[in-house]
Amino acid sequence: MRSYLSFAAALATTLSGCTDTADVFPLNVAAQHLGPVRASFVRTGVGRGPVTITMADGEELKGEYRVAFSSSVGTAFGSSVGPAGFRTWSGSALLVGDGPVQFVATGPKTQMLCRGTSSTMGHGNGQCQTYEGALWAINW
Repeated sequence: MRSYLSFAAALATTLSGCTDTADVFPLNVAAQHLGPVRASFVRTGVGRGPVTITMADGEELKGEYRVAFSSSVGTAFGSSVGPAGFRTWSGSALLVGDGPVQFVATGPKTQMLCRGTSSTMGHGNGQCQTYEGALWAINW
């Protein structure tokens, strides 16, 4: 039972995701004028998760990314008695997204629409634009 609980805790930690950052580059004068932008997101492995974009003036925009066509999510668990009578547990999960990504991040004074494409390895690229026309390339 103890091995099962340890495995369940490890799986829950894996599924909870990790925070990652994206490279953001200004593509027009309006974006350059606003200054550097930072983007971070949580890789949840299920094709969606929270995004935070921090503008140069400190304003935080919040949103949720979604991969339009995610790969299947499959999990398998098994138990067997190995050598010397030890019980072993195994599991696997295919948790990757592949397809178009889109989200709107909103802050107190700024909204940004982001669109791009995610690969099966969880990396991708796209563009983010404020409603005022500032445009950035984003790579994650």
